[in-house]
Amino acid sequence: MRRFIRPTKGQRGFTLVELVVVLGIMAALAAVVIPVVARFAGSGDAEANSTERDMVQSAMDLYMADNDVTAVTANAVDTDNFATSNPVLYPNYMRSNPTKCQYTWVVDGTITQGTCS
Repeated sequence: MRRFIRPTKGQRGFTLVELVVVLGIMAALAAVVIPVVARFAGSGDAEANSTERDMVQSAMDLYMADNDVTAVTANAVDTDNFATSNPVLYPNYMRSNPTKCQYTWVVDGTITQGTCS
């Protein structure tokens, strides 16, 4: 039968080689993960602004279809003012009142997104 020998005080813990190997693995994982996360972190605001613009354009299209009009008054709307815009798009045609960007539209109802906060 084998007997296990207890390590002495000088033999406990990890060796320097084991620690270097673990640090190398962690560095390799970080080199792969950090660029991927950084690429997606910056694209969130642009995607949100694009989605908001599409929502405002859909609201304008719905307004024009419901009222059977082919032209609207050209207008510029500051953020959060769709309840007082001409035409009024919120709350009848939009679920929420956008608050990030400014919008303008021309007589055919085409929306243009201005500056975003």
